[in-house]
Amino acid sequence: MARVRLPWLAVVAVTLGASACSGPAAPPESTGPVGRRVDALARRHGVPRDLVLAIAVEETGLTLPKYRVVSPADLVPIAGILELRHGKLDTLALGASLMGMTEAALSADTELGTEAGVRVLATLGPTGDDQLASWRDAIAKLSGLADPGEYVARVYSLLRYGGSFPARDGEAVVIAAHPEIPLGLTIAPPRAAPLATPDFPGSEWFDTSCTNKCNTNRPDGNAAVDTVVIHDTEGGWNASVATLQYDSGKSVHYIIDADGSRWGQFVPETYTAWHAGNYCYNKHSIGIEHVGVASDPAGYSDALYAKSVEMVKSIATRWAIPLDRDHVVGHYQMPNGDRIAECSPPCGLGLDACESSADYGGSGNHTDPGYHWQWCQYMERLGSSCKCNDAWPLWNCTTDKTQAWRCNAGTLEKGECTAGCESMPIGTDDVCHVAAGTGGSAGATGLGGAAGVAGSTASGGAAGGGWISDDGGASGGASGASGVGGADAGALPAKGSSGDDGGCSCAVPRSRERAPLAPLALAGLGLALLRRHERGRRARS
Repeated sequence: MARVRLPWLAVVAVTLGASACSGPAAPPESTGPVGRRVDALARRHGVPRDLVLAIAVEETGLTLPKYRVVSPADLVPIAGILELRHGKLDTLALGASLMGMTEAALSADTELGTEAGVRVLATLGPTGDDQLASWRDAIAKLSGLADPGEYVARVYSLLRYGGSFPARDGEAVVIAAHPEIPLGLTIAPPRAAPLATPDFPGSEWFDTSCTNKCNTNRPDGNAAVDTVVIHDTEGGWNASVATLQYDSGKSVHYIIDADGSRWGQFVPETYTAWHAGNYCYNKHSIGIEHVGVASDPAGYSDALYAKSVEMVKSIATRWAIPLDRDHVVGHYQMPNGDRIAECSPPCGLGLDACESSADYGGSGNHTDPGYHWQWCQYMERLGSSCKCNDAWPLWNCTTDKTQAWRCNAGTLEKGECTAGCESMPIGTDDVCHVAAGTGGSAGATGLGGAAGVAGSTASGGAAGGGWISDDGGASGGASGASGVGGADAGALPAKGSSGDDGGCSCAVPRSRERAPLAPLALAGLGLALLRRHERGRRARS
């Protein structure tokens, strides 16, 4: 019997061995500046090169610009491609100490911040051990998260299966596959039961102490909650979660990831979170952080907006919050209580005036969510409307290129760009393309008639007008009160042109190549053949 079974068992042994017993692959040699920098730092400090890159991919840090403009008021201060931060372990402070530099200097210079990150990792890791499986505890500590299980599993998944990943300036870095990593390291352990049930369904609960971060009640009573404040984090998901769990003096109710795929809650809605830089508003508001960077011209993804709209509607239903721009506001609109009355109304000036005024943005003059947040499109999705001051004087494409908006002499105007929207140089109207037969813009803005917008395809040209109808304008309808495009539009101030929101909101997702299934499939095939042979043997006996 043994002689019959051995060949079939050998099939299973070979296939399983191909999956679990292969030796580590030699790390590929980098060709771009980001990869070469990591190669050199890893060799110098005795850290596995592919481990550094896998953590950087998980952190979404590979695409950070070489130099960054940072502010002491940034909610989530980060440094380098490993995004050192103020988490359970304050890796940003540790990195600054190891480098003999300030945290601000590391945050502003990504190269220096990356070196600090590698040095921190070397300090946390096993001395002289290049076996990737031995670095589990170091990865967990580096994360700064209260529960790092999923984080560690994702890093090890990246290492086990490898892949090519985008880095700064179009570079691609390659992580070799490491099948020697035990499969168990790629599987997150079950999470402990959360201390509370999220108010918004589907939220991941992040247990957060309120010590020096928030109040466990609403001093004016729960009925006073009447405002939602929109923020952005200025750091990636992991850095933001760790910071908001542990960094003193700051908290928020919710967070949404950049691609809208996950969202979480830190404290109950009945708690007063410290998020607005204004205690008067903190007492009666709920804050939502959106993972992103205010200065990123790519803007925010459509999926993030969709999840944010869903969340705000849910909050508004629970608290009877009006869905208008007086009650759904940006952090940049918060009064600075050091200069004006803390309970003053939110800034109602234009985007530029509010963001540049020292009277607003809360105590730290915050400017989030920034110029690239599409207030008009966002409020429309909430079933409401923006204000004229939420738009620029010139036609401006939304980052998803489906609409264009402007504030024309106090009148808000919108165009539906059924054939896309084309960003033009600063000082020029963006061009809204209207597909043939789709008609013009709708609604009370007065843009165009039923037959279409623009009288000719030249209306988006040198004259500065913003509209092109793909039917050549033969059936173009009437424009709004001051005309669409032409001399009137071209004479408006340049601020707010395509340079303010250029780019597409279709953010390139992280390259996260999933595990090849071939080894497991072969193992399954071997087991199936073994069972088939056993059934045949029994049938013949």
